[in-house]
Amino acid sequence: MTEDLHDVEALRERIRVLEAVVGEAYQFTGSVGAPLRVLDNLAAAAAGQPLPHESFLPIAAEECDEVRDLRDRLDQVRQLAG
Repeated sequence: MTEDLHDVEALRERIRVLEAVVGEAYQFTGSVGAPLRVLDNLAAAAAGQPLPHESFLPIAAEECDEVRDLRDRLDQVRQLAG
């Protein structure tokens, strides 16, 4: 019985750690302007809630606002450099 309680506590701690990591991933994906479906799933996972989307994959880098903005700026520099 004591071993079972230890296993349950270890699992609870693992869940706590994973939810914290997912919360950090949520902050990162928000900072790069990831699509809403990514943020939705990460927010739900961090809170221990059911995921609103079966998956957020596939995803392309250009779907993130920051990547798209950098690509657009690079295109502008290339045009100016001719």
